[in-house]
Amino acid sequence: LENILLWEGRLNRARVQELFGLRAVRASEWIRELRDLHPDWLVWNSKTRSYHASPAVYQIKGNSDHQKLEYSVSLAKYLTLIGIPHAAPGLKQDRMVWSAYPDLSAPHPGVFAVLSDAIRTHHAVQITYRSMREPMPHQRVISPHNMIRAGRRWHTRAFCSINQDFRDYALGRITDAKMLEMPSERLEKDDNAWVAKVSVRIVAHPDLTREQEDVIRFEYFNNTSARVESCRGALVGYFIQDLRAATDIKNQRPPEYQLAVANIE
Repeated sequence: LENILLWEGRLNRARVQELFGLRAVRASEWIRELRDLHPDWLVWNSKTRSYHASPAVYQIKGNSDHQKLEYSVSLAKYLTLIGIPHAAPGLKQDRMVWSAYPDLSAPHPGVFAVLSDAIRTHHAVQITYRSMREPMPHQRVISPHNMIRAGRRWHTRAFCSINQDFRDYALGRITDAKMLEMPSERLEKDDNAWVAKVSVRIVAHPDLTREQEDVIRFEYFNNTSARVESCRGALVGYFIQDLRAATDIKNQRPPEYQLAVANIE
């Protein structure tokens, strides 16, 4: 329950019943036990009929590096709880299975919770953001419609009121997020790049030897010549990057690139 409150920003009986398969009475008992344990964490909101997370939930304790690790572990547990497995360094797990990389940009749970709530309720959010183009903190109003985990980073797909288009915002670059009373300016159905389905044809890099190509076919294609995956248009770049597939076979060559996109056009 602590993780649900931390990452979703609110807690109610229906959500507890949904996740744990409890009856209404037992779900209420669980919430009451959490209130008794942390009386300053939950604030009742009669409008949403939910307990909302108080600022005390997000108070940082200890050094920053330790807190980031705690957030990473907590996020991994939350994702597993809602049905999205995610192995994180530091999480007690079967030692036969390891995460090969540290989670360098685990989002702040307060930011994650505000965006999640805004997505569920179709509300706009005011964020303080930093980007490579505008590195100084600045405010934007966005209408988020989905969360994206791309490799080691988290993004939200959102409509930007300033630029009047849909963009991806890295959660690790959001320093503050506040849900507004105004409804979302645009919804998921309006995001053409998100709605579009793109077929990506993956092949072995043409510069591999015949023997090397056989290895790739065995590993990725079940001994066939290629593999076609359907991907949302807005996520194609992340998909190809994660595969480390060449899009320019003349300059992106083995051994760094062992796969290639056959239908790049």
